Amino acid sequence: MRVFAGLYIILLFAWFPGRTQTIAPRTLQAKRTSGTIKIDGIPNEVAWKDAAVMTDMIEFRPTAGRHEEYANRTESYLMYNDEGIYFGGFCHERTKDSIATELKGRDGFGTNDYIGIIFDTYNDKLNGFEYFVTPLGDQWDAKMNPPSFDADMEDFTWNAVWQSGAVITDSGWTFEMFIPFSAIRFGKKEVQDWGFNITRRRRKTEQQNTWNPIDPNVNGFLTQEGIWQGVSNIKPPIRLQFSPYLSYYANHYPYNTKDQKNWTSQVNGGMDLKYGINQAFTLDATLIPDFGQVQSDNQVLNLTPFEVKYNENRPFFTEGTELFNKGNLFYSRRIGGSPYIDMMFMTTLTVTKQC
Repeated sequence: MRVFAGLYIILLFAWFPGRTQTIAPRTLQAKRTSGTIKIDGIPNEVAWKDAAVMTDMIEFRPTAGRHEEYANRTESYLMYNDEGIYFGGFCHERTKDSIATELKGRDGFGTNDYIGIIFDTYNDKLNGFEYFVTPLGDQWDAKMNPPSFDADMEDFTWNAVWQSGAVITDSGWTFEMFIPFSAIRFGKKEVQDWGFNITRRRRKTEQQNTWNPIDPNVNGFLTQEGIWQGVSNIKPPIRLQFSPYLSYYANHYPYNTKDQKNWTSQVNGGMDLKYGINQAFTLDATLIPDFGQVQSDNQVLNLTPFEVKYNENRPFFTEGTELFNKGNLFYSRRIGGSPYIDMMFMTTLTVTKQC
């Protein structure tokens, strides 16, 4: 009985879908360049010869473990200098018509092909930074948290400042990225090993490939990353950002009465400040915030005694909220709002008392 019980436990552990990765991750030696790169979407500069080369992507969806076809192969290059990271390459296609494109703008998915790179700079399998580009040059970026493949683990409200370009050719499309060190967080060690992975999606076939193989039965994307080995002598830059604003409001209401103005106006000004205290803490401050540019809430007819929860659209309250979104304990829309009593709820109580 003990032998059978032990065998059962071993088999259960081996097939449990939340198990961690057992296959050794791929490693890529970090390469430094001193050359000049123009981010125009065409990686034809001589400096790209300094980069480490990545090929042989492995399919993640829909058939895990299958190698990508030669006609649809991906060739990508990765290197860095004192200012930031360069990532470029070729996404081959049999024909130009196989490329799926839709102009959607920043962080707009649409029906686009894309390629992206994910960095886990502390190699802790907990915090990732994602940067994507489409064949039309649209950018996406997000912060990633474990453990699952759920889209809710990606915060696309986070935006960094980086450069990218893409060009469609007869045999596919090419791309280039430059990610300055100001657009990513990392430690101060002289020599660092970063977790990273590359992913490419082809909308025509809904195939998604990654450089380091991903097993859908293993819990998490960051837990199955490769290693960018030997990143050395880089320093985090000072992170200081000012966002001043000036707004003017003009309102017209035709009172058409004596001593009552039909026009009123208002001038507002203020500033948002963001300062990186260190790589773990950032100070966000705002002086006289103006939310006039924020999307308005939808009108909701609430016939229940419960509070209506609206999406947070104010930029000051959207960054970093994934740290507090556990168990719905934090609701930022209550900040700056005045308490109110639901009149429908009051009416219900009154009717109940009379009955």
